[in-house]
Amino acid sequence: MWEWQILSVTGFMSLVLFLIAVCYILYSGLTTKIHIRTGLPPVRSITIAYKYKLGPYKDCGSVFRESCSIGPKLSCIGIFYDDPKKVPAQKCCYAVGSILSEGEDRPNEKQQQLYVKNGFRVFSFPAVTHVVTASFPHRTPLSIFLGVQRVYPQLNCYIKCEPPSTLPPTGSASCLLQPQDLSAQLVDNLSPPV
Repeated sequence: MWEWQILSVTGFMSLVLFLIAVCYILYSGLTTKIHIRTGLPPVRSITIAYKYKLGPYKDCGSVFRESCSIGPKLSCIGIFYDDPKKVPAQKCCYAVGSILSEGEDRPNEKQQQLYVKNGFRVFSFPAVTHVVTASFPHRTPLSIFLGVQRVYPQLNCYIKCEPPSTLPPTGSASCLLQPQDLSAQLVDNLSPPV
């Protein structure tokens, strides 16, 4: 009799935990529609404080935490240069940091100096007029993993599969720049001095 009740409670708890896990995964973005578009960027010209690193992308969290600890109210930014499916993890390049200012605003001088004092470099990106963007929710830590697994393949296909001749005036087709062109430009600008 007691065994039956224990099995029933265990089964019920297992079902509840399973349903909670499924809801968490769905809430994190497993079935969220990914919206890819071209046009004006979501940010204008920006000035960032960043650290350039070489190694597995999974190790970038420590730089994000460091950047957030210096400027907790600033938005974070990550630039990942390589396709980890094609480049060995130890050779992947990335730059991680915080957005110090956007548009015509100037960075806070004290905050900028604090970043520099902590080993970050400062770089200003000019405004661009045409980009490919994707949106995916960041609701839980699992959202990051799901976003990487779901967004990058769709962006890659979108950029490589759409011929530039199909670009409508409103801009809902592929990017005119090839990913390697942009990566080469960013690597030249953000690489540490040799």
